[in-house]
Amino acid sequence: MAIITNTFTRYNAVGIREDLANVIFNISPQTTPFISNMTKKKKVSNTFFEWQTSTLANPSANHHIDGDDISSFSAITPTVRLGNYTQISRKDFIIADNLGGALDTAGRRSDIALAIAEKGDELKRDMEFNLCGLHHAAAGGNASTARKTAPLTSWLTSNTSNGTNGTNPTLSGGVPNAGPTNGTQRAFTEPMLKAVVQSMYSNGGDPKFLMVGPHVKTVVSGFAGIAAQRYQAPDGPTTIIGAADVNSEIGVAA
Repeated sequence: MAIITNTFTRYNAVGIREDLANVIFNISPQTTPFISNMTKKKKVSNTFFEWQTSTLANPSANHHIDGDDISSFSAITPTVRLGNYTQISRKDFIIADNLGGALDTAGRRSDIALAIAEKGDELKRDMEFNLCGLHHAAAGGNASTARKTAPLTSWLTSNTSNGTNGTNPTLSGGVPNAGPTNGTQRAFTEPMLKAVVQSMYSNGGDPKFLMVGPHVKTVVSGFAGIAAQRYQAPDGPTTIIGAADVNSEIGVAA
């Protein structure tokens, strides 16, 4: 096809206004399930903070005769003192002051306000990564070395399931002095998960949710779970439950 000679088209026109959406779409993942599910948070007043734990004696039959006299007493087990270090995380930027609201910009009133909001989200993601995605010991730091908070994985010294050559973290003086060692990778299975959950419960744990990466999530979604069971099934049609999915200076205490 052809157009009539000298037809004035939009390709010749000058001064056509741009069509720029007045919104900025953030396409980066922003969920932080570990931090979001922390039910107890505490402010600390030192770069090294501590807490104590105690355990109950193993259950026993514990039956005695009437009027039995006590000839000896059980020793009291002292509490265990644990500690971790805070660490400094930061984000920085530099923006000319005339971009603080003096110019007519699309999608934001101020580039400074936008940067502050985005850097805040980035810090939150960094915290999630530091607490869940790393495996290192706690570090007190010095004048030339940064302090490091021991992440969640450096506290999981029991109720674990490691591949070949995998090791649990170790503690010295109540502080993680060595992170876990990755074992040989293996396929994640439902019996593997159930064995760890059972171990946790038997040792006093009360797990509420499971956190996994994107690939393992696809595996977990294929577990049989309680698909063969009915929950409060009324008369007539009911619902079969297969799975329930929930999307959901720093320091971590275990």
